[in-house]
Amino acid sequence: MYQTIQIEDRELVRHIVLNRPEFKNAMNEVMIQELADCFKKLPQTVRVVVLKGSGDFYCAGGDLNWMKSSVEKSVEENREDALKLGKMLRFVNECPIPVMSIVKGGAFGGGVGLVAASDIVIADERAKFSLSEVKLGLIPATIGPIVMRKIGISQARRLYLTGLRFTSQEAKAMGLVHESVPASSILSVTNEYLREFESSGPEAVRTAKSLIFRLQSGSLWNEDISESTSELLSKVRVGDEAQEGISAFLEKRQAKWRHKLLP
Repeated sequence: MYQTIQIEDRELVRHIVLNRPEFKNAMNEVMIQELADCFKKLPQTVRVVVLKGSGDFYCAGGDLNWMKSSVEKSVEENREDALKLGKMLRFVNECPIPVMSIVKGGAFGGGVGLVAASDIVIADERAKFSLSEVKLGLIPATIGPIVMRKIGISQARRLYLTGLRFTSQEAKAMGLVHESVPASSILSVTNEYLREFESSGPEAVRTAKSLIFRLQSGSLWNEDISESTSELLSKVRVGDEAQEGISAFLEKRQAKWRHKLLP
């Protein structure tokens, strides 16, 4: 179905694999379109997405041969390419279910954008990261907003302007990565998170994620935020999922909505 990505469904988990290992999974126009399409058409039954790269690297950013062709395009055509990348990152970022990125090898340029768009990031402790655009005479424009939300303006000023490479441990310290572990531990740590999602109400997780986006767009305690969060909680409390979760806890049994995410 797709040329540059692979899809594998295991239980209720969708694994999306960037599949251009000969180019360190660098993104071209086909991959960008296919990722957008894949995230746009996620089945309702899927509860978690795991995003990773084929081979020994997560994503090296934009394919240089594809970017080189930009010189032959008009300003409007280049603008359309950038908008397609931005649209794809928005689909990943606003995916209604959790997105976990597994980073082996490293993530450069647009690959860092994919990492920043993920909810949970587990990285090989030896992985390297770089917002390397300035080394090519470019700027991290399309990915800039989402990356800066993750790492903060101080780190953005340091890394956007220098293109410095930084380690998995540094990425964790600035909030881009959540777990920096030996390569041999990546699978077990991933499964630990999947078990946490197993024991969490699927609709509660979806609603909690939508709440995050609602909260980040406003000040902390203004009247509109207080009103909307109170209304949201009141609806969730009386819902079937919450009532079942509370009953299961009080009755010391598993909730009926709990489903296996691991084989």
